[in-house]
Amino acid sequence: MGTEFPHLFSPFTIGPMSVKNRLVALPAGTSMAEGGVPTHGDTEHFERLAAGGVGMIIGGATVVHPTTTLRSRKLVEAYLDEFVPAAAAKADVIHRHGARFIGQLCHLGREFIGGESDSPPVAPSPIKTGRDAYPPHELTVAEIHDIVDGWRVSTRNLVEAGADGVEIHAAHGYLPAQFMSPLTNRREDAFGGSFENRMRFLHLVIEAMESVIPEGFVLGVRLSGEEEIPGGMDIEDCVRIAEDLAGRGVDYFSITHGTRGKYVKDSTNPDAVAVPSAARVKAATGLPTLVGQRIRDAATADHIVKTGRADLVGMARALIADPDLPAKSESGRVSEVRGCLGINQDCRAFDPHLHCAVNAEVGRGRHPGVGVRADRPKEIYVVGGGPAGLEAARIAAGRGHRVTLFEQSPHLGGTLRVAAASPHRATLIDVVDYQERELKRLGVDVNLAAGIEADDLQEIVKMADHVVIATGSRPADPPEVLAGRPFATVDDVITGELEYVGERRALVYDEGDGFWPAYSAAEALVRAGWQVIFATPLAALASRVPAESAGPLLTRLGAAGVDLRVASTVVVPQDPAAPLRLAPVFGGDPVDLAPVLTVWHRPRVPVLLPGVVAGENVSVIGDCLTPRRVTHAIAEGYRLGAEL
Repeated sequence: MGTEFPHLFSPFTIGPMSVKNRLVALPAGTSMAEGGVPTHGDTEHFERLAAGGVGMIIGGATVVHPTTTLRSRKLVEAYLDEFVPAAAAKADVIHRHGARFIGQLCHLGREFIGGESDSPPVAPSPIKTGRDAYPPHELTVAEIHDIVDGWRVSTRNLVEAGADGVEIHAAHGYLPAQFMSPLTNRREDAFGGSFENRMRFLHLVIEAMESVIPEGFVLGVRLSGEEEIPGGMDIEDCVRIAEDLAGRGVDYFSITHGTRGKYVKDSTNPDAVAVPSAARVKAATGLPTLVGQRIRDAATADHIVKTGRADLVGMARALIADPDLPAKSESGRVSEVRGCLGINQDCRAFDPHLHCAVNAEVGRGRHPGVGVRADRPKEIYVVGGGPAGLEAARIAAGRGHRVTLFEQSPHLGGTLRVAAASPHRATLIDVVDYQERELKRLGVDVNLAAGIEADDLQEIVKMADHVVIATGSRPADPPEVLAGRPFATVDDVITGELEYVGERRALVYDEGDGFWPAYSAAEALVRAGWQVIFATPLAALASRVPAESAGPLLTRLGAAGVDLRVASTVVVPQDPAAPLRLAPVFGGDPVDLAPVLTVWHRPRVPVLLPGVVAGENVSVIGDCLTPRRVTHAIAEGYRLGAEL
């Protein structure tokens, strides 16, 4: 069958193993494990990836030794005997769909991800990270050899489980990288100092693994082309390491960028950031090279393969957003692909395991009603064209219902359209574009600039089999104490509707959300040349912004000169001519502010038509119940659409 992307969807050989195409599901753990053993939900997730058409799946980081486990035991522990049957079940379902399964093995060393551990952090040298509370224990030589044996046992278990290969996670600043980098390895014994000594740990790991690897089993190594930290390893170091490993039985390299907290690139980063590094490694070693990191579509992936910069292209979040991306792309249905937004909002929260802001099935499972034709098609009316209403309409129409949607504004998207106008957040609108395309494909009658009044609603309820109310939310009114003072909402700032004449100084006050809106308003103002004070009564900045996004966000604001203040509340004097004051929440003297425009971010207010009551044939979903995040809106729309 012909395809628009012939290079991506062509077979390839990695060492002794063939793959049906060049698209790889990169390692992305689900946290669906109990006692360190994958659960049925984890297996279902990987089967869904395989069914979508990828050529190879690399399992999420699987730890090799008790010294790198979490108290929650949510990381998979490959050294356990109980791991083997669970991994075998995963390998079986992946093979059933014609994909290959590679297990990734990892030791975090001084890093702890996702929670506390009952073991102390360990490292080549006792150098503390800025991310964790405790300095690591410096490994003794005996402890090093014990951990090396953990790689051997874990590899043996993968072999027994029927995996096709194993990948060493030597990237992202984890234990192998900690040994290789002079920044984190200050040892003076045989494991430190010279390049040869710093490579010794990884050499021993490979030797131990090869002692149990059978013929036909693939060995890969993941490396950071750029660690992206001061004093960290760069592409020259990566190429030297890859050249050293190329003659030691390695079959492929997987190239990425960053260390912990920096390697999951959000929408502020360009696409395909690691491709130049992968091209360098491929040219230097001649070995098959896999590249990933913010590659979101088949066209980009095909171009990378076509131009010879990598042999395989990996995706993680893009395949979480739409596991069917490979099959849809290969068969000419690119417009049906649900794109990844790159916001790291749910896929990185692990609350309590993997979820996705745009794919409600991740972490919840596929609803039994989805894709199943309804016994009796119904007349469904949806009032509101934000993400909740659009998702309900999409799923209901896919089940054969006749769906009519009304949206008051000339555009679909609701509040999400406002958020997408924020600096660095434009990809948010991608999910609305996808939903709009799907509604057109499924024959939904979409009516724009069609406001529904209370009396219209009564007529609609009489006409329809079911009415979905998804009218969203609006900015809250300003606090009464600000009457007579210059004021703007976050929406005014972000959408460019701010009308203000005067000194370009603003106080942006986040009443306690800790999420993107107020921070986006501050960034929009400084980009427009304003001087900004940002204040919040919370004790931390950007406390609800995803971790991989919070650091870059605050760095941008700091570099732009924003005055960031935590644990501060606004005091508004009775006299409108008197300046506002910032008072420390926990006590202390207030500070006067010069006259400013106040952008006060308050919780949004639901918009619900008078007389609406949820009942047998009326459902209320999304922000008009109470304003929350896009993930809640889409999940509620998905669930309702499946149950109608």
